[in-house]
Amino acid sequence: MNERNPHTMEQSATDLTAVLTGIVGGQLGGQEVDPDDDFYALGGDSLIALRVVSAVQERGIAMTLKDLLFHPTVRELAAHLATQAPAPAAAPAPAAEREALLDPSDRILVPVGVAAALPASALQVGIIYLCETSGDPELYHSIIGWETVAAFDERLFREALAELCDRHAALRTSFDLGTYSESVQLQWEKVEPPLTVERIGDENPAKGHDSIRDWSREGLALPIDWSRAPLFRCHVVAQPDSFHVAIASHHAIVDGWSYGRLIVDLLELYAAKLRGENAELPRPPATGEHDFIVAERELLASGEAADFWHGQADSEPLLFSHGQFHGAANAVAGVAFTVPGVVLDGMRATARDAGVSLKSLALAAHARALSAWTGRDDVVSGVVVNTRPERPGADLMVGLYLNTVPLRLTDLGAPLPELARRAHASERDGAPYRAFPLAQIESRLGRPPFDVTFNFMNFHVYEDLDGTQGLRTRDWWVKGKPSFPFRVDFEVDGAEAGSRVSVAYDPALLDEARVREYARHFEAALTAAGGTA
Repeated sequence: MNERNPHTMEQSATDLTAVLTGIVGGQLGGQEVDPDDDFYALGGDSLIALRVVSAVQERGIAMTLKDLLFHPTVRELAAHLATQAPAPAAAPAPAAEREALLDPSDRILVPVGVAAALPASALQVGIIYLCETSGDPELYHSIIGWETVAAFDERLFREALAELCDRHAALRTSFDLGTYSESVQLQWEKVEPPLTVERIGDENPAKGHDSIRDWSREGLALPIDWSRAPLFRCHVVAQPDSFHVAIASHHAIVDGWSYGRLIVDLLELYAAKLRGENAELPRPPATGEHDFIVAERELLASGEAADFWHGQADSEPLLFSHGQFHGAANAVAGVAFTVPGVVLDGMRATARDAGVSLKSLALAAHARALSAWTGRDDVVSGVVVNTRPERPGADLMVGLYLNTVPLRLTDLGAPLPELARRAHASERDGAPYRAFPLAQIESRLGRPPFDVTFNFMNFHVYEDLDGTQGLRTRDWWVKGKPSFPFRVDFEVDGAEAGSRVSVAYDPALLDEARVREYARHFEAALTAAGGTA
């Protein structure tokens, strides 16, 4: 029997505490971290957690995201990890192993010029199917735009965009939905950078803004050809001292965080070229998409995962009776409100005192608002979660690594800190199953598992632009359409608008007065959560 010496374990935990304190503090922006501070209460989120896990794994210490979820203080985590065996050296999957995900009869059909062929993920297939059956070219077709204050050199910008495509396989990906025995994603060796440029003078400064918006409206109406890479486009409206940029892409290849990563990488590559330098950007893992598909397939075979999500979703719908809503909604209407800094600061303080993340507290306020709005004490909301593989550099990956899963909360008259702790516990318990496809949850339930969704967004990846020399950005905007009939987006410290809540809804299913009623309940709950009521 192989038993560990208690004295050795105690010493190991002490050494680990020092190591983990440095890693956690570094990943939290250089904060001073006490061993008994809760990682999530300090501002940690799923992306920062992945960085912590990666940094710990790189030191040869066995650790998973689940460890940090269940042991959120450095002291608890060190004591737990001290009992674990050393982590085996991680080796990337060789090309032969990646190809083995396809049936041999499919591999011989892969065309020349393809660098890698992989099965499409169930999440990708589901979103493509939804878009095709809806007949709506705008569904999950998103555009992010901004103005860059710097000179525009078309040759250098085109070179930067080409390097961006070389760097991220998602930008070289197409889909084949019929040739093979299953739906396949083809990552091509090279694609032509999809850049168009429009030049205008300085006689009307507002014309650049208007022109980029016109391009966006026209671009969203164009149908997607899944068989042709790239599945994104870039348009520039150049003026004498600045240029507007819009990047249009489909969520089948790019999620929200990935959009931020692409934009930061593109601007850093371009700024370096303006300076006559080479950008030194860390490389994303080459096998990230492979790892995600493997993990998703393991979950698809897991009865435990299916049972967990069925239990979360098995409650009466909040807004629509069975059969009233199915498929894709047309959520073209919206209401919004800002979250004042004093409220957000108060929420952060409440979250720290409760030992939970800001997201968990906001989610609790959302559940409280739903209860007041619907008169229900048992609510299910979809919650957007991060599904990136737990490997070094996961935050650098570009692709579709988000899922929306049901989360159920009851007894909603409890104090908000208590509701936040319950919300955090539910997310923690569901974390091992977070990549289980939504379509499978819906299929077992026989209906959509929720008709309300909540998305907490803190895209701190854009903070990397603060150190980009030679340019600055302003006038950010986003356009996109979700498939859910009622979606709540809570954005923290947005690039321009600060912290705000946006509610998108289908006006054919809900009227504006009713949606504004929810917004008032949510605003009141957030104010109470911040202690400023």
